[in-house]
Amino acid sequence: MKAAAARLLVEEKAAYPKVAPPCPYVGTCGGCTLQDLAYPDQLALKQQRLRRAFEPLGPVPEVELVGLEDPWRYRNKAELTFGDDRGRLVLGYHAARSFWRVVDVDDCLLLPQPAAAVMRDIRQLAQQTGLPPYYPKTHQGFFRYLLVRASHATGRVLLCLMTTSATGGPPPQPGWGGGGQDGVAAARAVVAGIAREVLARHPAVSSFYWGLTNQRADIAVPEQLVLLEGDAYLEDRVGPFRLKLHPMSFLQPSSVQADRIYTRLAQAIGERPGGIVWDLYCGMGLIAFYLSAQAGTVYAIDAEPRYVELAAINAALNGLTNIVFQAGQVEARLKDRRFWLQEAKPDVIVVDPPRAGLHPQVIPSLLAARPKQLAYLSCNAQSLVRDLQLLQSGFPRYRIAAIHAFDMFPQTSHVETLVLLDR
Repeated sequence: MKAAAARLLVEEKAAYPKVAPPCPYVGTCGGCTLQDLAYPDQLALKQQRLRRAFEPLGPVPEVELVGLEDPWRYRNKAELTFGDDRGRLVLGYHAARSFWRVVDVDDCLLLPQPAAAVMRDIRQLAQQTGLPPYYPKTHQGFFRYLLVRASHATGRVLLCLMTTSATGGPPPQPGWGGGGQDGVAAARAVVAGIAREVLARHPAVSSFYWGLTNQRADIAVPEQLVLLEGDAYLEDRVGPFRLKLHPMSFLQPSSVQADRIYTRLAQAIGERPGGIVWDLYCGMGLIAFYLSAQAGTVYAIDAEPRYVELAAINAALNGLTNIVFQAGQVEARLKDRRFWLQEAKPDVIVVDPPRAGLHPQVIPSLLAARPKQLAYLSCNAQSLVRDLQLLQSGFPRYRIAAIHAFDMFPQTSHVETLVLLDR
């Protein structure tokens, strides 16, 4: 499937003139697949892809695509992976069409420069320890990921260095592990030394976390999280709202585009002021923040308790008192029909699900709730169209009133789409 998608993208790009990409890693790094097109052509290609994606729905409103004024250095977060290149520890992104190989990068033109400078120093300090990267094939090694979060509002940087609990020696040494309490203490000492040196070199770094993970899955989510140096939260701002960010907080990669999406959504919802709004898959609650001015009450739900806890902290920080946050699987929460259909019957429902789209049990509950308006925010056009077909074919019958697309990921083939429905 991925190979077919890659071939299709190559065919689509052939219709546009090529430009010299400024990044030296284009073609080896698996990230920026559109960097060899001028930015206006990137937008044209994405709009063309969206039109084709929506064809199964029949006639739909014209898709508006909003680009970024500056399509470089826009990201507020990056997850980098440690790897091995002929015995040398490297830090960067997975290579194109390769799960095992990591491209060593000195800079990423999508990251703010302070974040890129810190990245280079952490690689150097990790190399100096003599400890190996994690090897996915053998499930041995020490250094795994570096999460970098940058605040465009303050210029500060939060770091989370993720490792295993093993500081034993380079694989494939039989029985190598270094786990247990002694191993964890040794691992912490190594990372704490790196943290102290990084903060001494880089005043922009406000927080340094250590993430401990021995899970085999290739995901940068720690099993344990320890603040080693600095502040517990990174201060940032999206639109009018102040935010405290945790290493694992979900935030759209471009704060500028996030503000535009949520403002447009609030404008659409504002046509029905004072009602009950559901914000499903609420993450850190930003959609609920934007809608709180128009709504009587916003009920915000997410499966991840850490997201909900931080969302409540940020709501209080901004003086928002009409948002009710609840932790739980959306499909499970919506089974309580008595509550959702009587005590908190919605006028508007907003969904912002993961890439896979809505859980099959969610759609019948949405239709049963019979909101006057539905809004669906998605980064995956395929799952979005699939769910829209179900919403349009159910009862009550919803129609697409507007489609707004936002280039959240310049230089890549991804796009964020907001669909507004009514009945």
